[in-house]
Amino acid sequence: MLYTVLSCLGFLLNGMGAVLAPLQKDLGVDRGQVAFYPTLFAAGLLVIGLVGAPLVGRVGRAVTLRASIGGMIAGGLLLATPVRILTLAGALLLGIGGALLIQLIPALLGALHPHAPAAAVGEANGLASAASVLAPLAVAGALAGGLGWRAGYLAAPLVLLAVVALLAWHVPMPDASEPHDDAPTGSRAALIGPWIEVLLAVSVEFCMVFWAASAVGDWHHASAGLAPAVASLFLVGMAAGRSFAVPVTRRLRGHRPLMLTCVAVAAGGFALFWAAPSLPLSGAGLAVAGLGVALLYPTTVSRTVAAWPHAPDKAAARAAMASGLAIGGAPFLLARLSDTVSLRTAYLIVPALLIALAVRSLAART
Repeated sequence: MLYTVLSCLGFLLNGMGAVLAPLQKDLGVDRGQVAFYPTLFAAGLLVIGLVGAPLVGRVGRAVTLRASIGGMIAGGLLLATPVRILTLAGALLLGIGGALLIQLIPALLGALHPHAPAAAVGEANGLASAASVLAPLAVAGALAGGLGWRAGYLAAPLVLLAVVALLAWHVPMPDASEPHDDAPTGSRAALIGPWIEVLLAVSVEFCMVFWAASAVGDWHHASAGLAPAVASLFLVGMAAGRSFAVPVTRRLRGHRPLMLTCVAVAAGGFALFWAAPSLPLSGAGLAVAGLGVALLYPTTVSRTVAAWPHAPDKAAARAAMASGLAIGGAPFLLARLSDTVSLRTAYLIVPALLIALAVRSLAART
C-alpha cells in the first residue's frame, strides 16, 4: 500500500514538469508565472516540515497516511478545474498531501530496515520513479489525442489513490515512540550537513524534472507531444538507477564514494543534455543524468533520518522541509532567470548545485 501511494505521488510530482508548458499556454502567462505552481506544491512541503512531526505524534501514522491520500485526491480535483484560484489551491493541497507521505515513508522504512535504510528508501523510490516515467508519456499521449493534459495527468493516479484510500482503513500502522521531546544540541548539529545535502540533491532533481521538457522544446524545436516524451528519459534513468539501489549501495560502501560517483555520472549526463547538437543526443544525456541523480535523494534523506535515531519522524519532517525549499526554490529561480537571460544559460544552475554537493560530500564525516 505504501509503495502504491508513493508511486502515485511520484506520478503527480514528476508529471508536473510535463504539464507546465501546456498550462502556460492555457493561462497565457510567461514561464516565471507558471513556475508558481510547483512552488505552491513545495509550500506544502514547507508547512509539513514545520508542523508534520507534532501532527504525527498527536494523531498517529495511520491517520496521517489517510490525510495525505485525501489531500492528494482533493488537490488533484481542484487542479483540474478551469478556475485559476482553485487550481492554485489544488497545487498547494497536492503539496501538503504529498509532504505528509514524504515524511512518513523514510521513517517507516528506516524502522523496518535499520541496517540498510538507503537501500530500502532507494527501492521504494525506484518503484515510484518507474511510475513517474508514465506521467509525461501519459500527458504526451493525451495531448496528441486531443484529450488535454488533465486527462493524462490526473485520471489514473486519482482513481488509484481513491482505491487505496478505501483499503487504508483496514491496514494497521505501527506508531513511533519518541522518548525525547526535542533533539540534543549535538544531534541538532549532526543534522545540518545531511539536511544541506537533501536540499542540494532535490534541487538538482527538480530543475531537471520541471524544465527538461521546455528545454528540449526550446533548443531542439520538439513538438508539444514529443517534448515531454523525450524529457521522460530523465525519469527512465532515475527509475533504472533506483532499481539497482541495493547492489550499488553495497558495492560503493560508504557515503562519500557513493555520492561522488553519482555526482560525476549526473554531471556527465547533464553536459551531454545541455550541449548536444541534436534531440537524440540530448535525450541520451537526460537518461544518463537521471541515472546519476537516482540515488542522491535516497542516500541523503536516509542519512538525515539516521542523524536523529531517537526521533525519526522529526528528522523526516526536517528532510521534507529541505525538499520543499529545493522544489520551490531552485526550479523557480531557473525559470525566472530564463525569462531574463535564456533557458540554456539559466540551466547552468544545475552543475553549480552538483559542484556544491560534491564539496559537501568531501567535507562530510564518514
